[in-house]
Amino acid sequence: MGKRYHCDYCDKTMVAAPSIVKIHIKGLVHQKLVQEHYQQFKDPETILKEEAIKKPCLRFASGQCQFGAICRFSHYTREQLIELRQYVTSKGKAEFDNRTLSFQDLYQKLQNDKCKLQDNADDKNSTTLYDSNGVTHVLPWTYNATLESYDENLPPSIKKMKLEDFKDAEIVEWG
Repeated sequence: MGKRYHCDYCDKTMVAAPSIVKIHIKGLVHQKLVQEHYQQFKDPETILKEEAIKKPCLRFASGQCQFGAICRFSHYTREQLIELRQYVTSKGKAEFDNRTLSFQDLYQKLQNDKCKLQDNADDKNSTTLYDSNGVTHVLPWTYNATLESYDENLPPSIKKMKLEDFKDAEIVEWG
């Protein structure tokens, strides 16, 4: 039996001859199914932009339109287009409000978030350290609390580090 071509959109299998595949891809059913597949991934702004310029489909209103997603007329009612326009404008306003924050507002928001993190980081298992300058240090590991029972008997590589350990450290160049 020769090679076979399977169309995922139509869920059909056919002989993989270029002429047959080309005819299938140009077919109305295939184009309709491809368009319906990609329609679900479009954002509301794109849908509104495309549908606003189309005239209403009279056959769709009576339930007789066979073209579906590839119809050159709009299948949205006037009320649906108004709702979609309101949604897009409200979404646009929310994004615009987030962009118009001043530097002071953003800085204050960051400081408030940092204070919340500091309040939550008071526990022993926290991997976030705050130094006296307000700089945040996030450690890429968690410390096992059972190791604290060994106190000074632990080697330096396993001891829990504190910021005070680094204050008087001498930095030596290696290599």
